[in-house]
Order: sequence, then C-alpha cells, then structure tokens
Amino acid sequence: MKQREQFDQQLIEKAMKDQDFRQRLLENPKTVIAEETGVKIPEGLNVKVLQEDQSSVYLVLPFIYPESKETELCESELEMVSGGNKWTFEGCGPGDGSTY
Repeated sequence: MKQREQFDQQLIEKAMKDQDFRQRLLENPKTVIAEETGVKIPEGLNVKVLQEDQSSVYLVLPFIYPESKETELCESELEMVSGGNKWTFEGCGPGDGSTY
C-alpha cells in the first residue's frame, strides 16, 4: 500500500503545481498515468480522478479482496517481496487486475 500512496502523492503534487497537468488528469486519467509511468492500464480497469471543491470532501476507501483459502502469494506479490518492487496493474485479485 505504501507504494500506491507514494504514487498517488506524486500525481497530486504535480497536479497542484501544474494546472495543465491537473486538467489533463481530470479529463483523461488513464492516458496521463500511462504517460507519467509508462504503465498501460488494462481496458477493464476504470480510473476516476475526483476534484474537491469548497463544499465537498471525498474519503476514498480501497477495495478489500475477499479472504481466500489459499495461503500462497501470487506472482506480483512474490515480485514485491523479492525486491522487484514496481508499479503494476497486474493484480492478484479475483480477475480485476487492479492491484498496484
């Protein structure tokens, strides 16, 4: 999760400094994220960027995968543990590919 928070913070910081980047991120987040990271986001994964205003505050809760009876780590978890720490959309979840 720490890696995700760092990535989110990096995008937020850039959007706070660069109004053009902010507008592009709001209008087409998948393209902008791909440009910034070099990671192609899968077709089935939705990315929504919300902008707070004076009368709205958003609290985003992450998805919780249902508990599995399996105790083995999936391929992307093994890469993270073995030092292959990278930002990816290849996930271990139930077919949604959204872990990053």
